[in-house]
Amino acid sequence: MNFIKGMDISFLTELLDCGVCFRDKEGNRREIFELLKENGVNSIRLRLWNEPENVIESKGYCNLDHTIAMAKRIKENHMSFFLDFHYSDFWADPGKQEKPKAWKELDKEGLIQAVYEYTKQVLNTLKKEGVLPDLVQIGNEIRSGMLFPDGEVPDYHGLVQLINAGIRAVREFAGVQVVIHLDQGGRYHYLRDWFDAAISQGLDAFDIIGLSYYPFWHGTFADLKESMVKLVKRYQKPIIIAETAHAWRKTEDGFIGEQQEKIAGFPATPEGQRKVLDLVMSITASLEDDMGLGIYYWEPVVVPEDGVPGWSSNMGIFDEEAKALPALESFRFTKTKEEIINPVKIYMPEPIVVTVGEVTPLPKSIRVLYSDGSVTNLPVWWEEYDTKQAGEILVRGWVNEISKKVRITLSVMEKLAKDYNFIPNGNFENGLTGWQIQKSDVRVLTELRPDFIEPFPAPPKHYVYLESPMNFQFCMHHTIEGIKNGEYVLKVEYMGSNTTGVDVKIYAKTDENRAKEAIIYPTDENWVTYELSNIIIEKGKIEVGIKLTSPPVFGKVRRFALIKMPNSHA
Repeated sequence: MNFIKGMDISFLTELLDCGVCFRDKEGNRREIFELLKENGVNSIRLRLWNEPENVIESKGYCNLDHTIAMAKRIKENHMSFFLDFHYSDFWADPGKQEKPKAWKELDKEGLIQAVYEYTKQVLNTLKKEGVLPDLVQIGNEIRSGMLFPDGEVPDYHGLVQLINAGIRAVREFAGVQVVIHLDQGGRYHYLRDWFDAAISQGLDAFDIIGLSYYPFWHGTFADLKESMVKLVKRYQKPIIIAETAHAWRKTEDGFIGEQQEKIAGFPATPEGQRKVLDLVMSITASLEDDMGLGIYYWEPVVVPEDGVPGWSSNMGIFDEEAKALPALESFRFTKTKEEIINPVKIYMPEPIVVTVGEVTPLPKSIRVLYSDGSVTNLPVWWEEYDTKQAGEILVRGWVNEISKKVRITLSVMEKLAKDYNFIPNGNFENGLTGWQIQKSDVRVLTELRPDFIEPFPAPPKHYVYLESPMNFQFCMHHTIEGIKNGEYVLKVEYMGSNTTGVDVKIYAKTDENRAKEAIIYPTDENWVTYELSNIIIEKGKIEVGIKLTSPPVFGKVRRFALIKMPNSHA
């Protein structure tokens, strides 16, 4: 099988009915399939809704007749065809899996039979029309289940019965491969728990694992690589990225905003969008033994429209004039046997705050993301600088191993505020940027949650939530370099359950042989502030964090702060 460079273009029929004409990057009008194929697209994914006519908002699109017509164009252009059964009259995703109207009154056995008969009927019709799909997914993003409530997790037995009914129907059509599609592509513990539970309940043999990976939702690019490698090793199944995307601009009414852009790590620009797509392709292609089959961009063939918010505003690969953006050229990607691993992103160090006249050591290394999803710390050399005047100084550096320039910002202040927090992102306002997390088992849940405070509806702060179903160890920490020597106090707020054997500590580590700790006595009644005092920094660097060794409990962490004591000196 050739590496899949695919798209889900289920909106296309509706756009063409509205008279939208697409253009290449030079502005020339082009027939859309010809344009896609010319740029390397070799597979198309289509969603199928049972009877969308029952839902006014659907306008009747994505029914079987529309699917047949679009599938014929796919086959005429010699592309492979990936069919996405939603088993619903409208959208199905992790948050909603509503039964089709015609199935709402069926009992469990009737529902199982309906899945089998409907799947078989659709595939029979497609076969008669000469457009049998190459790939079929049984349900859309079914990590939370399908056809609620009968197939809703944690009832894996009921869910597996429904999935197996669909698989059984597909197996009657030679050459069609079965895909099981889940969201959270970069969260291995979610995926492993789902597959282990489903397999334990008798999930029939399937062919491919399909993942949704949106970098602003589903973990880092390194998380994606790690997740896919572990899934392949554990289940011996190839993987496709069934859905991915990134924004090409910032808009007030767009699908994602500035916060998600920061989480993704690439700007919402045409070039940033292309880099994300290039990276997802190269990470997928880097899996050993050709186990990364390819990717599908979800709904790239859309055009922004005045007054219409959401996906089309900034997530497609065509601009307001329906002109192709640079991301279309990403589909010219070619997988070779000798892949060249290149650096694709340098994580610039966070700004350092100093006072006038202070000279502080700068970071000795810098994190670099490579095209295969790996992350490495590389040595960095900095130019000389001075802090004689207040203001911002841009200090340039050089990473010799990859021949790249880097930079760091020094904020030079006359005097620091009494309660200045030296921990960048101590309130998690930029997600988990700068924080490192280790846990003893992938099933230890760790996620960032909003913390709404008065006056409502003020923008939420954030806290880190952690929970484990088994005995576990957990640590999250942040390393701050270039910090002024002297005496500091570390503060953090914690809330959580407690029992025999719960050991929670905050700590500060100033070098390999010098660390301080303070015990936390958890309560789940309210937030409590804990302090670790008399921390002496002598080498301009410190690691601060929290660690747990515990039986199954939950915990919440927020508002980390490292504050310099007044009149302290090294």
